[in-house]
Amino acid sequence: MESVAKETRIKMDFLQAIEDDSFQLIPCEAYIRGFIRNYAKSMHLNAEEVLDLYDLQVEPKKNQAAESADNSPSVSKSLNQIKNHLFDFLTTMAGGSLAYPLGKTILRPKD
Repeated sequence: MESVAKETRIKMDFLQAIEDDSFQLIPCEAYIRGFIRNYAKSMHLNAEEVLDLYDLQVEPKKNQAAESADNSPSVSKSLNQIKNHLFDFLTTMAGGSLAYPLGKTILRPKD
């Protein structure tokens, strides 16, 4: 496997993760697909067929994750909503405070 790692320039840990179907150990989907493509080519396999097999293997897991996310409200979704509301509030306050500084009147004081 070391020769494959040198040829493909893929770390041994990632090659082992591909062999073990431990795709969660690889940073993102684009890397996974690129690594699989390079690995398949180095083994003289049809890269597109191997990627199709990967898609078939992973697709049910993605569907289950999407269904569970739809059925129950996720914490990250709630945090994103709070973050968006806070951002809206702060931008409103910043915009308002620049146009209308607090503690100062808009009209000139009478002499």
